[in-house]
Amino acid sequence: MFASKTAESFFAGLSDPQAVQRSVLLDTMLAPNEGSVFGTEHGFSRIRSLADYRAAVPIRKYAELRPWIDRIVGGEQGVLTTERVQRFFMTSGSTSAAKYIPVTRSFIQTKSRAFGIYWSQVFADHPIAKTGRMVTNFSDSGRANKAPGGGLPCGSESSYWAAVTRATQRASRPIIPKFVAQIADSDSRYYTLARILIEESFSVIMTLNPSTILLLLSKLQTFAAELADDVARGGLGARPTVSDEVRAYVAETYTGDRHRAAEIRRLADGEGGLLAHALWPDLSLAICWRSPMLKPYLKLLAPHFGESIAQRDYLMMASEGVMALPIQDGASGGVCAVGMHFYEFIPESEYDSSDPTVLSPHELEVGGHYIVVLTNGSGLYRYDIGDVVRVTGFRERTPTFEFLHRAGRTCSLTGEKLTEAQVSAAVDDVTRELGTPIVSFTMAPAKEGFPRYVALVEFQADPSADALARFPTALDDALGRHNGEYVGKRGSERLAGPELLVVAPGSFEARRRERAVGLTSDSQIKPTHLTRDATIADAFDVRQRIVHP
Repeated sequence: MFASKTAESFFAGLSDPQAVQRSVLLDTMLAPNEGSVFGTEHGFSRIRSLADYRAAVPIRKYAELRPWIDRIVGGEQGVLTTERVQRFFMTSGSTSAAKYIPVTRSFIQTKSRAFGIYWSQVFADHPIAKTGRMVTNFSDSGRANKAPGGGLPCGSESSYWAAVTRATQRASRPIIPKFVAQIADSDSRYYTLARILIEESFSVIMTLNPSTILLLLSKLQTFAAELADDVARGGLGARPTVSDEVRAYVAETYTGDRHRAAEIRRLADGEGGLLAHALWPDLSLAICWRSPMLKPYLKLLAPHFGESIAQRDYLMMASEGVMALPIQDGASGGVCAVGMHFYEFIPESEYDSSDPTVLSPHELEVGGHYIVVLTNGSGLYRYDIGDVVRVTGFRERTPTFEFLHRAGRTCSLTGEKLTEAQVSAAVDDVTRELGTPIVSFTMAPAKEGFPRYVALVEFQADPSADALARFPTALDDALGRHNGEYVGKRGSERLAGPELLVVAPGSFEARRRERAVGLTSDSQIKPTHLTRDATIADAFDVRQRIVHP
């Protein structure tokens, strides 16, 4: 009921985002923090309007806020907020060392309120999600760390909320116990997850990254025979490297089911293999990120979900805050979460300007691409979060938008200024045109030779010789459709046609595991579909090269 009332208040505010924003900024973000070090230095007590705020506080990236954050890491309080910092959320960052994101009690309360609104909408549209069982938390480091100097707790946000969830659900057995989610070896963990879930019934599956669900389903199909044997005799076979605790749990909980084992063998040998909607008839909702850059994964999942399993995007959020709340099935992104934090936006085309236009939510335009600037309740003021969003419409006077890519994840060899969104759309066009589904891909500048792009592609199955031969030309045409400057540069012969590099099966999963080393949760690793790193091909096993004719 509380979540429902909170949602009602949130939606009422969408008709007047200016008033909501003003109240959040002046009453929630600035007034309580006038006495902080940062508030004193920036004259919070004299700020009476948005214009005052923008004049007093410049837009900053993490590196520019780091001197104040480092003081908190070292143990000092009252630096960015008068409210005590309780812990840090750790994030790996896009290109640099881990970031320490301060977390206060009010910041946690705000995020909890956003979760409440999100889930109230999910429950309203899918009542079974509230009464049925849900499977989530596919990985969890759970390791307690202390910040250097001050010793405050620090760790990934996903681990924090997983612990909160466990604490509030002590009366019921989780489908995936913590010690299973903590299996270090990825192959062993996913095999064990598959072994457990293949005998479970649930109505909702939720992960941040759809690649997690895809990897699980891939393991189910690849090891269907072994898993069926495990189900028939009970317990866990020899394949995964796991602790005695894990083996004992699986043996005691899943003691053997010959009927289920026969069903698994029948489904695995049937048309399409082990499809999720057939394997779990009660599954009715899948929740995961749905941004355009993840479309290749969502396409591979489509046969598994069929018509019976609805799909909904998860909150557009980061460790620093919540940006948008998805409110309907099948869409990418959601409505700007006005009332949670204070939001400003920079047009992507002006991102490198020394004096860019800065807009409020109600000033955005449908179709426009913007960088999110966030002021939150834990001391990040006018923080350039580095996310690029595309406005898809308006709910009342508040914009709805979807995540596109990280700011700066563009590439321009001769002025074409390709973006990750354009590249993702072009590859999607090509795979649909040629009928060549892929596991993943990355586009990068060629390491040597005349300027051109190379597309490292891992195909789901071996394409025909004709499809491979046509791929570079089809990609060239598709890039031109999505980027007019690309056409001009190709026409002037300042840019050669793209080259296809076919990489070995499993290449992108191996790279994902490498990138996960040292991080708290591999589920949060986002695929890179465009990079400026011309040496990236050196990290892959390239089996075949097809040049543009």
